[in-house]
Amino acid sequence: MKNLIFVIIAFIILSCSNQNHFINDKEYRETVIDDFVRVRELASNREDQLFEVFNQNITLEEKEALMFLYAYMPLSDLADYNGEFFLNNVRLALKTRKTFNWGNQIPEDIFRHFVLPYRVNNENLDSSRTVFFKELSLRLQGMELKEAILEVNHWCHEKVNYKSTDERTISPLNAIKSTYGRCGEESTFTVTAMRAAGIPARQCYTPRWAHTDDNHAWVEVWVDGNWHYIGACEPEPDLDIAWFSAPALRAMLVNSSVFGKYTGPEEIIRKEEKYTKVNMLCNYAPVKTIYAMVINENNEIVKDATVEFQLYNYAEFYPIAKKQVDKNGVSSLLTGFGDLIIWAYKNNNYAYQKITVEQTDTITLKLRPQINKEYTDIFDIVPPIAKDPKSVSAEGAEENKKRLAQEDSIREAYAETFMKQNEAIDLAQEYNFEPEIVWNFIDKSQGNYPEIAQFIEQAALINSEFTIPLLESIAPKDLRDGEAKIFLSHINHSFVYTGDLPKSDKELFVNYILNPRIANEKLVNYKSYLQNAFGVEFITKTKQDINHLTEWIQNEITILKDENFYRVPLTSKGVYELKLADEYSRDLFFVATCRSFGIPSRLEPATKTPQYFIEEWIDVTFNKTEISEAKKTGNIKLINSSENETDLKYRVHFALSKFENGKYHTLDYGWDTPISEMNEKLELEEGNYLLLTGNRQNSGNTLTNMEFFNLKQGEEKEIVIKLRTNKEELKVIAEFIFPNKLMDLTGNKIDLNKDQINVIGFLDPEKEPTKHSLVDIEKIASSFDKTESNIYLISSSTEIDEAKYKLPIKTKYLVDNNFGILKQLSEELNQELTDLPVFIVMKDNKIYFLSEGYSIGVGEQIIKVIQKL
Repeated sequence: MKNLIFVIIAFIILSCSNQNHFINDKEYRETVIDDFVRVRELASNREDQLFEVFNQNITLEEKEALMFLYAYMPLSDLADYNGEFFLNNVRLALKTRKTFNWGNQIPEDIFRHFVLPYRVNNENLDSSRTVFFKELSLRLQGMELKEAILEVNHWCHEKVNYKSTDERTISPLNAIKSTYGRCGEESTFTVTAMRAAGIPARQCYTPRWAHTDDNHAWVEVWVDGNWHYIGACEPEPDLDIAWFSAPALRAMLVNSSVFGKYTGPEEIIRKEEKYTKVNMLCNYAPVKTIYAMVINENNEIVKDATVEFQLYNYAEFYPIAKKQVDKNGVSSLLTGFGDLIIWAYKNNNYAYQKITVEQTDTITLKLRPQINKEYTDIFDIVPPIAKDPKSVSAEGAEENKKRLAQEDSIREAYAETFMKQNEAIDLAQEYNFEPEIVWNFIDKSQGNYPEIAQFIEQAALINSEFTIPLLESIAPKDLRDGEAKIFLSHINHSFVYTGDLPKSDKELFVNYILNPRIANEKLVNYKSYLQNAFGVEFITKTKQDINHLTEWIQNEITILKDENFYRVPLTSKGVYELKLADEYSRDLFFVATCRSFGIPSRLEPATKTPQYFIEEWIDVTFNKTEISEAKKTGNIKLINSSENETDLKYRVHFALSKFENGKYHTLDYGWDTPISEMNEKLELEEGNYLLLTGNRQNSGNTLTNMEFFNLKQGEEKEIVIKLRTNKEELKVIAEFIFPNKLMDLTGNKIDLNKDQINVIGFLDPEKEPTKHSLVDIEKIASSFDKTESNIYLISSSTEIDEAKYKLPIKTKYLVDNNFGILKQLSEELNQELTDLPVFIVMKDNKIYFLSEGYSIGVGEQIIKVIQKL
């Protein structure tokens, strides 16, 4: 087969010998062809769907570009998309060379890695390149590259604005339907738009900030030989201007995953067969290279050891970079001047050390086995110090501000076309559904309301009892990009093999059979497909013995651990057709197949182990070397210490991790879950565990505590969680005479009671940092309402949309034209306070707290200060 493919490729290239190559570097071209041949053999079960396009009348450029894409695309794309889709993307990418002024100025390698690729990250793919090219080719006529980049970002802002959402990345066209997305979605959308216009672009991530519990994604664009950054869907008058310029100075890593085998000048963090992860931190912050040598107990170099460079964030030490040691047992990273945990491991042997980068050059880590030792480690984790970004010209700022307002109005005008509440009520009444419930679904669906309305109309005629439960079972984002035909297919095919379960246990049926969503996969019509593919006899045998299915999966599905590098789950249909999967997609396939067969199934919420239900949840393992035996478990009870100042939240203040294969893996009990709402007892497998707590300070420093403990079979263990605290007394930062009278949004003067504790925030309501801070304050609203404090939120001109946030009762919205008060405060402090939002806590004309700029958790910091006052 391999020789035949080589012959075909040789014939194709020779027959096109008078045409231009897409890849002119002969050595690189031969590498691509070799990799393409391997992938074509690998994906032979979808030969026709994927590779039939090579039989069409296509140019040599198109053939080589297609080979490049096939050679390095993730497994999910080989499983779930067809050759026509990829050929269309190739043709549109090549068309940009002739359409735009800069088209032929882009170097071959830059075009290959940063214009041609159809995928940015883990988004669902769609026809956005076609739509975007059509719109932008008209809009950008006559422009040069830099001007076009700025204009494309304005176009993006017309379509999409920032709003926090879940981790699944919506497709670019559905982002337009939604009118909003989180930063990862905004940057995916913007990179897609740039590439559609032939502009080299890449998505940049700081996987975790050092100074605050969050991450961020933005966009870099290539102009005249250099990379420059922009805020995605956040246009500025020039390149290299963004609200995150200051936070980026405190970053410990900025990285991007580059499609294919890339040999650019950036530091390579990870080089795999299909992608290259590069580090661009030196473009943003002061950097230093640190080295870690890994040895064993005999002081010998450990080959193939893994070194993780871990940063505290979200109540875990997150690996911002993971590298293998070289032949000398050494691994290195170019990083910022903050604190890291360096964790090395091989098999079950491990070692770790906390370092301060500024004081460290090389460390030696001696691997030792896990010996079930119980102990506590305490670390103060300090981020890089705050610095002011380089000053930028205000030229064009006013004009840009006007354009932003105009673009907001365009987006809002589109949103006004969405279904109105009275129409949703009419829909509900026509089919005898509760009007408020139907309106809730329609309202959340944004521009996808026709799909949800169509589903309600048609499902009500098929099975009205389960129409609303299906919509309640899916994720909120599914309302914004789900298709009526897919939801209808699940209504139609969820009852075929379930017997009387829908009546005997409706909740179990709805959540674990009817529900189309399992985790973060692309929703498809998998039930009817798998029912037809496997047939009645196979389904009957599986319902009698689940091993009939698990053995089929083990025998028929080949597991490839490194081929699906974007971690986009394969659909169940794709797994069945391709007969290949990563482990996670295999587990999703098991769950989907069980549900199709009328067997309740899920991924266990904390460990993500696949399970099926027969009187109880039963784990499934696909590891043939494991001996099937009853799971050995114990129970732990987590108790919030009475000395803590708040109801602790999971992944904010604490998290549990289980030791496996040399490192601790964080268990999933949700984000922001209050300890008071967690199960009274957590059933855990016997093993070694870590309870990590962190108390983030206003400076960005974090007081951490690592409690290593063991759990034995049948053991009942109580663990009291107590945060480390800062014992320092509050200090007066400055005295400032605040004006007695302030103006609210209606122009009325209000009095400021200076004897009370006052929280004053200066905001830019349209920028992402302000939106984050308002969400933070929303989270502590109930705690704030128990105090005798006031909140004054001040903007310079833009009104704050009060309806978006459920803020404390005593919140007042004010206007301070051109931030005159903030300028006076800056003069008093001898400190330029220009990085919004700025929050202060005052009493009796004394300032006890000051926060400037982007900082997740500012609400909790404010509550701590109020409690001390």
